[in-house]
Amino acid sequence: MAQSAPVTLGGPKIITSRALTQADKSTTPTVAELPAKCWVPPFGVTVYVAESCSGGTPSIDVGDSDIDGWVDTTDVDETTTGCYTGDGGDAGFSVTGKYYSAATNLIATVGDGSLANGTVYVFTTYYDLSNRDLTAST
Repeated sequence: MAQSAPVTLGGPKIITSRALTQADKSTTPTVAELPAKCWVPPFGVTVYVAESCSGGTPSIDVGDSDIDGWVDTTDVDETTTGCYTGDGGDAGFSVTGKYYSAATNLIATVGDGSLANGTVYVFTTYYDLSNRDLTAST
């Protein structure tokens, strides 16, 4: 039976990825393991460039089965330290948020095999809704 009354949730959880460095060039490391029945709110995924990337043409995308659904490399200046969040292009998860009914991994696609230096982290904010009945009402 679908939830029949409003319920207040506690605060969100935030996953900080491991450091992504030049050792990850041309790979797709997992940056967040999301549990089933969670919601990532709009602008819930941020790329933090802690150390400027150099060598070749650095790039990073973050997504799920849509590899740049959260953050596209065009949203990030990999050569400048700072925080970058997707602008809603491509799949547009950054603007709408996304509910994951099944456990899902978010991955980063770290581009350019010539990457020589850099350190990047990915922050993912989500709400655990596993104790809520979000089924369709009959």
